[in-house]
Amino acid sequence: MELEAATRRFHLWFRGLRALRRDLSSARWSDDPAQLSALVGRFVAHLESYCAARAELDPVWALSAPWASPAERGAAYWLAGWRPTTLVHLLYTESGRRFEAQLPDLLLGVRSGNLGDLTPSQLARVDELQRRTVAEEDALSREMALVQEGHGVVEVGGGGEVVELDVSGLVRRVREVLDRADALRLRTMKGAVEILQPAQAAELLVAAADMEIGFREFGRAAAAHHEGGGGDPAAGAGGRAARRRR
Repeated sequence: MELEAATRRFHLWFRGLRALRRDLSSARWSDDPAQLSALVGRFVAHLESYCAARAELDPVWALSAPWASPAERGAAYWLAGWRPTTLVHLLYTESGRRFEAQLPDLLLGVRSGNLGDLTPSQLARVDELQRRTVAEEDALSREMALVQEGHGVVEVGGGGEVVELDVSGLVRRVREVLDRADALRLRTMKGAVEILQPAQAAELLVAAADMEIGFREFGRAAAAHHEGGGGDPAAGAGGRAARRRR
């Protein structure tokens, strides 16, 4: 896939993310679990389509993510995308925020069914998901470090000079690591969704979309500021993200 076409496809994917976010936000208080489950499934499928499209790219392009802003790549990206554990951290954050807000009702036995109302069984499963994901993340980080150091693809002479570089082998190993990173992102999202009730999953995915959109808006604002737009890039993007979360 050509880089220009890939960039256009990313922008279309991002537009679809915004639309899914709106649909989920509107439907998350619905009394129809089937409708919510269908929307949650569409959200997960949307991420799958993004990963599938990116797998068609040259791995070097995919790793550098030229369609993203420098701020996004520098502050938010791990192996060309968000860290899988970020979703679990977001789940804990959203759950804690809602739990504190509705604590008086919970003490009276009033259950909301939202992320602030996770059962002990759900919390145990989230903890296990986090432990498993952290271990897999660490393994992938170590693997990419080995690739970057040239293990298995660089032949060094007796004087320390590079004698031969297996470029195709290097590209292949980068592709393998990126594919595994995307697979872990998908498994983590699917694992979280399986633990949660439909309304809870909808809340988590809305928060995840807000995070992705917020980073995107901040990155674009920061780039404009760097080019001479002036002003505080955090002010506009931060305000918009806060309004979406209400």
